[in-house]
Amino acid sequence: MKFEFIGKHRSLYDVVEMCETLGVSTSGYYRRERSEPSFRQSEDESLKEKILEVHDQAVGDYGHRPVHRHLLEDGVNCGRDRTLRLMNELQISGRQSKGYKPQGTDSAHDFGYSPNLLKALGQTRRCDEAWVADTTYLRVGLQWMYLATVMDLHSRRILGWSVSPSNDTALILEALKAAVATRGSKASGIIHHSDRGSTYASYAYQNYLFALDMNSSMSAKGNCYDNAAKESFYGRFKSGSVRERIFLDEAELRRHVFLYIEMFYNRFRKHSSIGYKNPIQFERDFFAPHGGQSKERYLYQDQTN
Repeated sequence: MKFEFIGKHRSLYDVVEMCETLGVSTSGYYRRERSEPSFRQSEDESLKEKILEVHDQAVGDYGHRPVHRHLLEDGVNCGRDRTLRLMNELQISGRQSKGYKPQGTDSAHDFGYSPNLLKALGQTRRCDEAWVADTTYLRVGLQWMYLATVMDLHSRRILGWSVSPSNDTALILEALKAAVATRGSKASGIIHHSDRGSTYASYAYQNYLFALDMNSSMSAKGNCYDNAAKESFYGRFKSGSVRERIFLDEAELRRHVFLYIEMFYNRFRKHSSIGYKNPIQFERDFFAPHGGQSKERYLYQDQTN
């Protein structure tokens, strides 16, 4: 699946950069391009793409046995030994799941706290019912930079993101404004969920939510796990995309984040939680029967600037 993505976009983006972003070897990609496969080899390549898809959907946690079971459930005829061989050729294997570890926040501040509306909501039923916002850090040269994102909880789409050397209110406001722009400046009534950190609780940020008529929601004290969808996104992003990588400068980081979020995660990566569709495809299918054709022009926003 990843090699297919690289092949489709090699005229637009650098092959080496895409390989690094998606966590695959450049030599493996070119080796595949040069080969002239036999029928068995062609079948193996097709199976490899299905295996990679299952492995990606499992966030790298699947070994060959659960991958094999998943393939059988999908009607794919592939023996367990063959599954193991192909996974070895792909140099992928299951890893011991450590779960996600939400980052601690400076929740000991003088700002107020919002109630946890997600807990009362339970499962979302539609897009734009709840957005979740979060921030993580990335290494750039000898310093740290911060990535803020806003996700639609129903579609799993990253609606807005922002990068900055400062983990401040301006960072998260930029990400939120990008999300609002993606939705055509319509955010009234949407639940906005975040942790209890000082940036999200700040007067400037809360006043902006009030102006948008959004409903502020925050995790319970000492519990970030109700933001699991966002933590899962950051877990995949860091383990597969930026693991042990140090970016040279802010421009390189921004290109990397854009490529991963806008071109791969939102538009290509399938999610089991939304019927094995990518977020853009899921939203198109959701909005079409709801008379949401006007949303279509917001399905892609270039945030490189």
